Amino acid sequence: MAQNLQQKGRAYFCQILIPRPLRHHFPGEAGKPRASIWESLGPDLTTAKPKCAERVAHWEGVFARLRAGESLDDIRAADEREQAEARERERVGRLWTDPNLAPDEVTAAMDTLRKRLAQLSARPAVVAVPFEIRPAPAVAPVATTSETVSQAAAALYGALERDKRRRTTVDGHRLRVRAFIEACGDIPLPAITRRVASDFLDRIGKSRSNRTRNAYSATMTLVIETARKRGRFEGSNPFDGMKARAEGKSYVPFEPAELQRLFAALPREVRPAEHSPETALPWVALIAAYTGMRLEEIAQLSATDVHEQQANGATITVFDIHNGGNNALKNKASARLVPVHSKLVRAGLLDYVRALPQGLLFPGLTRRASKGGKIGARLGELFRKKLVALGL
Repeated sequence: MAQNLQQKGRAYFCQILIPRPLRHHFPGEAGKPRASIWESLGPDLTTAKPKCAERVAHWEGVFARLRAGESLDDIRAADEREQAEARERERVGRLWTDPNLAPDEVTAAMDTLRKRLAQLSARPAVVAVPFEIRPAPAVAPVATTSETVSQAAAALYGALERDKRRRTTVDGHRLRVRAFIEACGDIPLPAITRRVASDFLDRIGKSRSNRTRNAYSATMTLVIETARKRGRFEGSNPFDGMKARAEGKSYVPFEPAELQRLFAALPREVRPAEHSPETALPWVALIAAYTGMRLEEIAQLSATDVHEQQANGATITVFDIHNGGNNALKNKASARLVPVHSKLVRAGLLDYVRALPQGLLFPGLTRRASKGGKIGARLGELFRKKLVALGL
């Protein structure tokens, strides 16, 4: 990034700004918190650019881990252990390819590696990560490129919208990316290590189901894979293999007596004095019972979506489930005509429709941004509360 690679005379430096909430982790000589980290990159611009990008990614990863609750000493110790393990593996790898090495010598080398890695994993040693912090010199910015999470996500949203994906789908991705940025910062993609990805998903999983946790993992996987296709990311995706086992939901069907009790507790109004989610719920529940339509399909209907249709020489009244306007279906195959059941007619549904002005079939409903723009979210909450109140 332009503000990171700096030039003074013939030398280049990498400047990393320390986020204000984390500056107490980096005290200066006088004990006051540092505002930035400066690292020397040498006089060659060709090598300075990739070095600067690498150091920025490293420090953004450190900042993300500090936000997650690790201490700087813990991070240094873990990094040193990982580097030592990598050196041991590299050493044994060289031995493995040595044509003059006997089989028993290879076996001995592998045993030594296993013992050494076990020692490294158990050792609590703390070794300083190499960096230098200097007073800021007078510098001139040099342009570099590094795509952050928000930049990569913006490209994903554009691609999904060009593919005419549902608005609720795109909004869901936006919410999940926003949660990642709030937890870990708007960091460059290379700074998202396996550790950062795992810690983020573990935090999500503390208060949400595995199914929801997997949705966050899928969104972040898609952000990074989309960046890879555009040539903005290289290497393995840190969210690969992070999916947790999600148990499928199992529902017990209502008994006839339970349904009678439920609908007796949901009186319907043909001409409510004021439309609200509470006045919509009895109608929505009854329509769902007699059609099998999804909650969101019912909630987003307009009054004109209930109309007459010619079929086999007869005229019937249908619910017109379609895309377009305010309607967004789960998939293309969901578009259909559903006959209005005679029980719904006798319950007064058509009288209710005729009493409505132009607009939504349930004017008291509003879309909720926190639920991906869904309009039926409040109905689901009210229905659940009603079941609890009735002991069902």
